[in-house]
Amino acid sequence: MGPRLLLAVCLILLVLGCVVQGSHLPQNDEPASPALLTKVQESLSSYWDSAKAAAQGLYNNTYLTAVDEKIRY
Repeated sequence: MGPRLLLAVCLILLVLGCVVQGSHLPQNDEPASPALLTKVQESLSSYWDSAKAAAQGLYNNTYLTAVDEKIRY
């Protein structure tokens, strides 16, 4: 046996061993990321709500000032 053939056989056996070990692992039907997705959605919703409130406050301040100026003149 040449060194290349011996190396190829060892690699094939290594890959087959990994495949066999992987087949014995329990497989989960549920993905593990819904909790992460929920956290990200809540975080984005919170940022969106705070940005919307800030924009509404700026609009109200600008609008009231403009209306007051028009009424005074």
